[in-house]
Amino acid sequence: MASTIGTHEMDASIRCPACRASGTFHTWDIIDAGDVSLKDRVLFDENLFFYTCPHCQSKIHIESKCLYIDRDKKLLIWHIPDPREKVTLGEVQGALGTTSLAAYTCRAALTWGEWREKIIECESTYDDRLYEIIKYGAYQLLSKDDKERLPLEAYHIDYADDGHDPERLALVFMKKDEKGMAYVYPITEKLKDVTKDIFMPILDQLSREKQAPFERFGYAWASQFMTYLIKAAEADANRDTYGNLIGFWIKTIGEEIFQTVVKPQT
Repeated sequence: MASTIGTHEMDASIRCPACRASGTFHTWDIIDAGDVSLKDRVLFDENLFFYTCPHCQSKIHIESKCLYIDRDKKLLIWHIPDPREKVTLGEVQGALGTTSLAAYTCRAALTWGEWREKIIECESTYDDRLYEIIKYGAYQLLSKDDKERLPLEAYHIDYADDGHDPERLALVFMKKDEKGMAYVYPITEKLKDVTKDIFMPILDQLSREKQAPFERFGYAWASQFMTYLIKAAEADANRDTYGNLIGFWIKTIGEEIFQTVVKPQT
């Protein structure tokens, strides 16, 4: 068995898109959560993955492959900016000392922002897929005008407050063209319980049918999941019952997140 390794640094060659000068970006291809100061930088340092060109001072956001490991909570979360790239068993063996992923929750993310969000979700004891379903459902309740003001690409899950409690997360709607301005809605225990009761049995069934490590469970996945679920419910003899459950869930989102009553559509 290969020996395990922790945080691993690397240098990447960079050509500045502004002045075309060459440079070197010092970064990481493995970040171990046991390195607490670096983990804090991953979660809270917005400049961590930016390169400043020494020639023209342009600031460039660098997307490079990086694995986050939390051995205590058994998490492997890979930032893989190329959606076509696959994780090999050799890479897992090099990082963990084993090819077995059975004990780990494995996830992948395309962007640093998505990667950070997934780390925050997975550090919680609540299933990250349920968080993504809540995230999807809440955005569907926004009006067309609100979606213009609060763009989907800046919408994310984060800590509910400065206590950074992984069990207290919130939906964050960033305002368009107003840097740093956002609406923050804590995700309540009642909404988490209702979402788990309705959707977890289905997720468990799908997990048994298909085991694919390092999938991307984000907003796009939640959208596809809900579309699949609605179509399946429409074809089922118990569609009225499940339709009522979905309606109750949407109503709960309205009440628990936006403190408003959502009337079922007729």
